[in-house]
Amino acid sequence: MTVHFGRAAFELVDLIELVPAERLDGPGLGEWTLRELIGHTSRAMSTVVRYLEQPAPFEPTVHSASEYLDVVLRQRGDDEAIAARGRESAELLGDDLVGAIADLATAAVEAVDRVGLDRLVAIGAPSDAIAMRLGEYLRTRVFELTVHGLDIADAAGLAWAPPAEHMLDALHLAAANASARGMGEEALRYLTGRRPDAGLEGVLRAGG
Repeated sequence: MTVHFGRAAFELVDLIELVPAERLDGPGLGEWTLRELIGHTSRAMSTVVRYLEQPAPFEPTVHSASEYLDVVLRQRGDDEAIAARGRESAELLGDDLVGAIADLATAAVEAVDRVGLDRLVAIGAPSDAIAMRLGEYLRTRVFELTVHGLDIADAAGLAWAPPAEHMLDALHLAAANASARGMGEEALRYLTGRRPDAGLEGVLRAGG
């Protein structure tokens, strides 16, 4: 599917500009404050820069964004480590969140433009790295920016919506991950309004 990493990165910059300063140390997501949630989200850009500084691997070991999410979320997930990295990233951003996020977005987009979407990239620690095409990896970064952009907007009390194509691809990847985990049937019930508590009664309804 078509997503645009640069657009998603700078959409985040625009969103952070709207976040009220008094909300930053309030609730964000789970155990994170809003500032820490923003720190975690910034890693969708900083990791791109860091991984592209490493030599390109010789061949891919993962072939799609959906396969990557399955491997990382199910087989390699570590909630405590993820939470800690979010806090660390928030500290690295410093007091000028907007400026820091803008710098990260610029650096990440420039790094991508230098190498092109077909370049192979090694993701993770060298001893256990995943190798995949940059274009597919960026789909996972747009997924992060889209999902956590909504989280940030909700925590900050802002009305915000990602680009429609990014929302569509995020839904596709989330559905693929649900299916890979054996929960496709239940996800489909929610998305087609078979679970009234989900507030989706009108989905796929004739005339809607």
